[in-house]
Amino acid sequence: MEKRKLQKLVKKTNKKTLILAILFLLFGIGGGIGTVWYITKNDTFTLNGDSEIVLNVGDTYIEQNAVAIAFGKDISNGVQIEGEVDTTKEGEFVLEYSVDSLRFKGYVLYRHVIVREAENE
Repeated sequence: MEKRKLQKLVKKTNKKTLILAILFLLFGIGGGIGTVWYITKNDTFTLNGDSEIVLNVGDTYIEQNAVAIAFGKDISNGVQIEGEVDTTKEGEFVLEYSVDSLRFKGYVLYRHVIVREAENE
């Protein structure tokens, strides 16, 4: 019974009304996509400095952090860093940068820090 009522309703609907409804739907979708693109076009999640740093044993490692901009807002203070650099010994260290945000969920950046013995001149 409901199917017949729906079919009658569709038949009674003016074609101009259907065309306008479809146009409004398309413009709404297009406007939404355009707005999201405009708001997020300058979003970035990048490391400050180089992604690979070479130090000598005994040097001081200075953290340069990362920049995170999501939906036009600077959220760099929310960047989390996992890993440590020990400059008292030779080795390769990996630091992992992430930020808890809807925009960059699952994004991870890596910095490789290589600590080696100083070369004699």
